Amino acid sequence: MREKIQAELERLIEEFCRQTGRENIWQKPVIRYGDAHSPLFDQLKELVDPQHHHPCEYLPGATLVLSHFLPFKEEVGRSNVDGEMISPQWADGYNYSNEMAPYINDGLCKFIHALGYEACPPTDIGMINDGFPRSRWSQKHVAYICGHGTFGVNNMMISDKGCVGRYYSIITALPFAHDQVVTEERCLYKKDGSCLQCVERCPIGALHADGFDRLRCLDQCNINGEKFPGADACGKCVVGLPCSFGNFGAAAK
Repeated sequence: MREKIQAELERLIEEFCRQTGRENIWQKPVIRYGDAHSPLFDQLKELVDPQHHHPCEYLPGATLVLSHFLPFKEEVGRSNVDGEMISPQWADGYNYSNEMAPYINDGLCKFIHALGYEACPPTDIGMINDGFPRSRWSQKHVAYICGHGTFGVNNMMISDKGCVGRYYSIITALPFAHDQVVTEERCLYKKDGSCLQCVERCPIGALHADGFDRLRCLDQCNINGEKFPGADACGKCVVGLPCSFGNFGAAAK
């Protein structure tokens, strides 16, 4: 069944590209399944916000959360290496991914329904911003619980295919076993202190080895969004790194 769902996700991406007349800018997507009853979901109400949703709030019979990672092709990542502002190609990839996400999430839910199981996309996932912005459904924290990888110093998930791409998810009542949370550290700095390239890559000095200035980061994202409407992102701290595309070996000299 996992193989069927993987194939359907790939088909939906290709179908969306054909319907919109756009190029497929993603590598093969990665799916991981998290235990909908994991105590880690309860902890998100403490770690992220009390309003953070639990899978069972969306689907009372939830068993698994399906988290899928859409890794950008390497040329999209390379386009964003230079300069302080977000690259046009990165901005387009960000917006295009967000445009496609509801289509593929709805398609996956319909496909799972056809298999005889319940599924639904998360709703009311917008940002809470009362001076400290956070999400009601943090895709990167959900991705961690589902077993995609570990967090880098840049606060991004380092998946099997790196940290250059976008995460989305749905809640399901699928009957098979969940994936395990990754316990082996993938961030080279956290592992052995050999890399802080993501900190060096931040063009505005918002990122540090022991944390980051969330509001300064958000200001830069908003500046980018003014130039490229909808693309309130940056991505400078995930490109040009050893872990950008899944290399967890050693920091570049």
